[in-house]
Amino acid sequence: MGLEREAMAKVTPSGQDFVQFIQTVAAKVQLGVQVKGPDMVVVPWDFGEGRLQNTYIRPLGQTGAGHLIIGFFSPCMKIATGAELDLKAALEFLRKNARMPHGAWAIASVQGEEYLGVQDTQIAQTMQPEEFHASAVVVAKVADDYEKQAGKDVF
Repeated sequence: MGLEREAMAKVTPSGQDFVQFIQTVAAKVQLGVQVKGPDMVVVPWDFGEGRLQNTYIRPLGQTGAGHLIIGFFSPCMKIATGAELDLKAALEFLRKNARMPHGAWAIASVQGEEYLGVQDTQIAQTMQPEEFHASAVVVAKVADDYEKQAGKDVF
């Protein structure tokens, strides 16, 4: 998933490993996280009315200056092996991206499976706790709204 664990400790602003860094930032905005591995945590959301959603947070890489790029991803549809989006659907997601003030539609791998969902990024060294919260909740809410329109609540 990008960075080796040793490298992650060197690029987080506090020198903590990735999970500790995310736990510290999340605690500042009263968010609980679930650790899924040394390079992934999940923020679970309960939007009420039985609507649950997850935001997966992981290191994506580094900027040219060596700063950690954190990825926030919330899935809304599992993509079957070998499946493809048709051109009409792909263009619709690109149009949606142009209207989104925060985040973008993307396909990402989470724990070995591919999903359609909403992704956002932040640079760890400049990210404020409120920006962390905004990225985590916005991707989850947009993905959940898509699921709701499809009549589902899977992720």
